[in-house]
Amino acid sequence: MVVSLLDDITAQGAGVRTRLRALLALHEYPIGTKTVMVIAYVDTALEHHEATWLLAKSGLHGSAFAFVRLVWDAMLRALWINKCACPKQIEQAIGDELHWNMGQVRDDIKQAYFDYTREDDTELAALVDEYFERLKKVWNASCSYTHSGALQLARRFVFDEVKPNYSKGEIVEALNLATMALLFSLPPLLLSMGYVSEAEEALAVLGQYTADLGGRLRGVQ
Repeated sequence: MVVSLLDDITAQGAGVRTRLRALLALHEYPIGTKTVMVIAYVDTALEHHEATWLLAKSGLHGSAFAFVRLVWDAMLRALWINKCACPKQIEQAIGDELHWNMGQVRDDIKQAYFDYTREDDTELAALVDEYFERLKKVWNASCSYTHSGALQLARRFVFDEVKPNYSKGEIVEALNLATMALLFSLPPLLLSMGYVSEAEEALAVLGQYTADLGGRLRGVQ
């Protein structure tokens, strides 16, 4: 039996989530507002990822697409709070009093976690630049789906019939983006927190996922 790309990415994404959740549970983390927030963000992202899978399995693709942004949102906040926020901003965030500018959050994360690539590895620096440019486009599209924007509305019809219209290729891309939010964010986050072996294992999960699906995914992007 030939396994479709959609079946494969569904199974692989679920496996990634299971492995990363187990990785996160290996430690008792030090008590502190920042650490508690970071772990809570990551756990929330994992739950949103699972919810995306359940919605897609139920054929509720509009809602599944809306959840993709929520996975990214939680992981970006985890990265930013961990390494970019000052104590005052952390207190504001825990009290829901911080005004989040997600464009600035992405820029801050790029500088805080990946600035070393500027001098150490020009090829890697180019890949980082390309990835963050793509992330900007992904964010804008995901916002449209989450906030019932033009992209979401356009997929509520098949010609003149009110009927969800999401292609298998679009579903594959959405599921991949949700999984990449976890795989892209967790290794640098764990490394910056001092969990080197766990960061290396998370990178290995990313490497395996890319090796298994990378070539096939390029055909649908």
